Amino acid sequence: VEAMSDSSMDTSAPYSIMGVPITKKIKTLALAFILFLAIAITQLIGALIANSLALLSDTSSMFLDAVTYAFNIYAEAQPKEDKLKTQKTLLIASGISFFALFGITTYFLIDAAMILASNQADDDDVNAWIVLGFAVAGLVIDFSTLFPYCIHGVDQGDEHDEASRMNMCSALSHILSDTMRSMTTLIESFVIIYGNINGARADAFASLIVSSLIIVGLFKSISDWLMDVKKFINGKNLDEEEGQSMQQPVMDSGEENKSVSAVDIGAVAEG
Repeated sequence: VEAMSDSSMDTSAPYSIMGVPITKKIKTLALAFILFLAIAITQLIGALIANSLALLSDTSSMFLDAVTYAFNIYAEAQPKEDKLKTQKTLLIASGISFFALFGITTYFLIDAAMILASNQADDDDVNAWIVLGFAVAGLVIDFSTLFPYCIHGVDQGDEHDEASRMNMCSALSHILSDTMRSMTTLIESFVIIYGNINGARADAFASLIVSSLIIVGLFKSISDWLMDVKKFINGKNLDEEEGQSMQQPVMDSGEENKSVSAVDIGAVAEG
């Protein structure tokens, strides 16, 4: 039975750093943190030179993304022995991630709407080529960070940890949001270069459209997060079916194997 238990242990963390097991989830989040921070620093300079609101919006969001990935990593690295505390930390980290993204996106949506409403977009001085270059670079970063999700899924091979899944989902929402922003700025740059359209106005429209799409997409994620918070407050186990309390003991694989073995032995003895 002990051999069976050992073989069923999670082998996704072959090594650890400072006592923290480096799991698939932490690797995925660390990759996103490093890439987003690097491109955000570079893109900030480009956005100021290009005088692009959409690109500056994307840059600000990428800095925020990097910060929230750090929160996600911290939450994911918490010891799993105290399940209640771990779930609480994961829910807090994912909540910060969701609402931070909602806040910064709302700010740029309102800013773009005010520019269009007040005709401040008459000054056509957006450098479309710089916008194009960073849009392509941003998409490369986005697809690179999406790759582990495509291989292992949102739960990264751990289907029974709802709080951790929500933590990874919040990080994924930032990556998908940035992908939409990068695709929008890519289209914007082509429109400005090859179309007879005011660059600053097109830039404001792009910022307005992508911000609206991100906010709409966030509603579902925040709704799921609120449902998990409600279950947590009510003492429900986030990893189990509705109605099971967190205080109820859950039989581990070793105990389950022992119980099955005992039943089998009893049946043989009676035979």
